[in-house]
Amino acid sequence: MRRIYHVARADFLQRVRSRRLLVVLAIVALFGYLVNVGQIELAYQIENGDAVTNVHGANTSAFVGLKAGMTGSMVLLFGGFYLMKGTLERDRIHDVDQLVACSTITDRTYLLGKWMSNIGLGVVILTTLGVATVINHAVHGVGPTELLTLVGPIIVLALPLSALVGAVALLFETVDRLSGTLGNIAYFFLAGFALAGLQSAEGHTPSELPLWVKSIDIMGHLAVYSLTADALHTVVPDASGVLPSFGALNGDEQMFNYSGRTWPLWIYVQRTGLLLPAIGTVLVATIPFTRRSSSTDSEGSGWLSRLGSLIPEVSQSNEVIEKTADTPTVDSMSLTRVEDRTNWSFWRLVAAEMRLTVRGHRWWWYVCAVALVVAPIGILVRPGTSSTSIELVRGVLLPLAFIWPIFVWSDLGVRVTKHRVADLVLSSNHPVKQLVAEWFGGVVVAVGVTSGLLTLFVVTDQMGVLVGIASGALFAPSLAVAMGIWSRSSWLFEMTYLLVWYIGPLNGATPVDFVGTTTASVERGVPIVFIGLSVILVGAALSRRTLDLRR
Repeated sequence: MRRIYHVARADFLQRVRSRRLLVVLAIVALFGYLVNVGQIELAYQIENGDAVTNVHGANTSAFVGLKAGMTGSMVLLFGGFYLMKGTLERDRIHDVDQLVACSTITDRTYLLGKWMSNIGLGVVILTTLGVATVINHAVHGVGPTELLTLVGPIIVLALPLSALVGAVALLFETVDRLSGTLGNIAYFFLAGFALAGLQSAEGHTPSELPLWVKSIDIMGHLAVYSLTADALHTVVPDASGVLPSFGALNGDEQMFNYSGRTWPLWIYVQRTGLLLPAIGTVLVATIPFTRRSSSTDSEGSGWLSRLGSLIPEVSQSNEVIEKTADTPTVDSMSLTRVEDRTNWSFWRLVAAEMRLTVRGHRWWWYVCAVALVVAPIGILVRPGTSSTSIELVRGVLLPLAFIWPIFVWSDLGVRVTKHRVADLVLSSNHPVKQLVAEWFGGVVVAVGVTSGLLTLFVVTDQMGVLVGIASGALFAPSLAVAMGIWSRSSWLFEMTYLLVWYIGPLNGATPVDFVGTTTASVERGVPIVFIGLSVILVGAALSRRTLDLRR
C-alpha cells in the first residue's frame, strides 16, 4: 500500500501542475452553473402527437443535486477517459519507465498506483463541480441551499464511475492497438453502447425494474427514475414507464416539485458494485503491460522479431552479417551542406506533409479508405440508380467518409510536438507556411476519401450536398490543427469531433450537421456556418504558431 500511494502521489502531483487542468476545471465549473440555471436539464419528455413536453423538477437542492450527480457521471463517462488516459505515455516520454523497469516494484503495484491517480483526478473534477453547484444554487436556486443534499448525489452517482473509467483508460494504454486514436474511437462507441441497455427499462415502473437492468445503470438514470417517479406522477399520472432524459432539451415545459426522499438501498449497492469490474480491469491490464521503453517496443514489436526470438542463433548470425556489411563510413554519415535556403516551393512542402500524413497506418485503413471511394462509383455504374439508394448513401456512406480520416487528422497540429521536432520547425525559414501545408494535407485527404461521393452527387445532380462535403473537408482538418497546436495533444480533437460527428452527421441533428446529411441542414445553411468556423479555427492555429515564434 505504501508503494501504491507513492506511485499515485507522484503521478497525481504531475497532473495537477498542468495548466491544461485549469481549463478543464473551468469548463466543469461552467457545468455547475448551467445545472442551476436550467441550461442542462433533467426532465421526462412526454410526447403528445408532434408536441413534446419536458416535465422537470423545480431547482430545489434535492433536484439540483440529482442533476449535478448526472452531470458528473456524464463528464466522467464521455470526457474522463480522455483526461485520465496518458499516465503511462507520460512516463515513457520522460523515460521514467526505464526507472520503473529496473526497480523492484511489481507491475500490479505500479498499475494500481496509476489507477489511484486516475481516481484522484476524478475527485478533483467532481469537487470542482460540487463547489460550483453549491455556490450557484445559493444564487440561482429555489429554497434553502443544503450542502449534503447538493453534493451527496455527486459522490454516490459519479465517484464510483471515476474508478471504472480510470481502470478502462489504464487498460487501453497497456494494449498497443488501443493506446492511440483507435482506442479513443473504440471507447467513445463503447460508452454509447453502455447506455443502450437502458432501453430495456422503458415501460416499467421503478418497482418492476429487473435486477439485471438496475445493475447496468452506468450513469444513474434508473436511480434518478426511482427517486423522482412519484413526484412526476403527481403532475402527469399517465407518465408511467417514461425514463428521464438528460442534457439540453427543447420543447414545452412543465414542472413538478421534488423535495427529496430516502434513497433505496439498491442504489448504494449498485454504485459500489462498479468498483468490482474496475479492480478486475486493472488486474487484467497487468497481462498486456510491459515495462520496456517505447524505443525497445518499436524495434522489436513485430512478428518478425518474435520469430527471430524463437531462433536466436539465426538472428544473432544475421545481426553480425548486417553490422559487418552495413556499417556506415564517416563520409556517408555526413549531411549535405545547404547552399541556398531560399530554394524552396510551397507545393514541395505540401507534398512532404502529405507523405507524412498518409503513411504509417495499418493496411486495413487503406483498404477501407479505398472502399469508401469505390462504393459510390459502384452504385453509380449500376443500372437503375434510385433516389432511395442516393438517400442511403447520403445517410450512411457520407458520415462514414468523414469519420474514417480521423486517424489522419488526429496528428495535425501535434505531429511536431509528438516527434520532438518543434524547435527545428520553429527555427526554419517558413514555420507558419509549414502549418498551412500540414492543414492543406488534411484537406486533401478529406477530398480524396470523399471523391467517390463527389462524383456520385455531381452526376445525380445533388448539388446541395457538395456544400456539405466542402464544409466537412474544411472543418475537420481546421478543428484538428487548431486543437492540436493549442492543446499539444490529439485527445481534445478526437473527443470533440467524435461528439459533434455523432450528434450531427450520424444522428441528423440539424444544428451540427456540418456535412449536410439531411436536407434541412443544407437549407438552413449549417454547412456554410461551419465553413466560416473553419476559417476562425485556422486563424486560431496560425496565431498560436506566431506566438510560439515570439517566445
